[in-house]
Amino acid sequence: MNRMLLVLSLFAVGSQVASPAMAAEKLFAKATETDDQLKKLFDEAGDGCLHSRSPDVRVTVACASMRIYGFALNERNWCYGHRDEANAVMDWHRCDANSERFSLDRLVDVGR
Repeated sequence: MNRMLLVLSLFAVGSQVASPAMAAEKLFAKATETDDQLKKLFDEAGDGCLHSRSPDVRVTVACASMRIYGFALNERNWCYGHRDEANAVMDWHRCDANSERFSLDRLVDVGR
């Protein structure tokens, strides 16, 4: 039952992002976290995701969480890194034309 709820929740999020009618509406407009709180949550999820090749569910969830937190920050005009920038120097900044952006169309990256 919990697995079904997770699948349905992820489907609902994905379908809202993919819908052209929803493109102008922000998915997380009513979120109460501050920008700094979202950045901290992103970093914490990254700790569970980025340096692991484990097939464990918790690692997959951490990686999906990073994308969701990043997407929420993108909606607030925060971006993480620029195109063609080394990962080691990427940091949060106000989005510009050359900024990397998060997408929810691939919440689970199976081939990490």
